[in-house]
Order: sequence, then C-alpha cells, then structure tokens
Amino acid sequence: MLGYMLKPTLLLRIAAVLTLLTAAGHTFGTFAPVPPEQTAVQNAVNVMQSTLVPMPVGKAQTFGDIFFGNNILVSVFLLVAGLILLMTAKTPSQGRHRGIITVVALGLAAVAIISGRYFFPLPAIFTGLAAIFSLVSAKVAE
Repeated sequence: MLGYMLKPTLLLRIAAVLTLLTAAGHTFGTFAPVPPEQTAVQNAVNVMQSTLVPMPVGKAQTFGDIFFGNNILVSVFLLVAGLILLMTAKTPSQGRHRGIITVVALGLAAVAIISGRYFFPLPAIFTGLAAIFSLVSAKVAE
C-alpha cells in the first residue's frame, strides 16, 4: 500500500489538486463582496480605494488597485503551479522534470510559509502539503 502511495504520479496529482483548490479559493475570496455587517472591513476597503500611491513609472494607483492586482497575481501563480504539477505528473520520472517540480515545490513552500504567517491556516496547509508531496515525488522519481 505504501509503495502505491509513493508513486510520483499520484503524489504530483494530489499536489496539483491541492494547489488548484487553493487557487480557486483564493480567486473566490478575491472577488467575494464584503459582508454588510463587517463595517470596519468596508471602511478599510473604502480608504484603500481612495488612497493614491505614486508609482515609479506610470500613473498613480490606489491601494485597493494594488491589493487587487496582487491577489490576481497570486491566483495566476497558483493556477500555473497546479497546471505544471498536472503536466509533469504524466512523466515524473524523467530527469528534466525533477528540476521543474523542485522549483514549483519551493515556490509553494514559500506561499505556505507566508500564508501561515500573514493569512490563515487552510491555504498554508494546502500549499505546504502540495510542496511536500511534490518534493517527495521528485525524490522518489530519482
């Protein structure tokens, strides 16, 4: 049973699903409206939307625009990472994939640490497990 669980293909597919679930949750949270009873949060959003930040190049942006843009960047990174893991799951034992898998895993580990420190546990757990499964798959595929 343990031998089946350590198959690189299965580990990468699990890592991909965890990463894609995190991407979906993050994207949903980005576009979710602030509940009406959370007036303090809505006040903070209003301040962010009205505060301009000068950019080194180009026009000034609001803090809200910068925050939204960063959220979209994270969603895109997670989507791409999940898709890369799915694509490499087809042939994980090929040497050229180990490097790609390792880089994606390290990126996911960084996301897990940052999520755990600044946000909340679920994305940290999902991306942390995805990083671990990816690293183990790269090691098992050697």
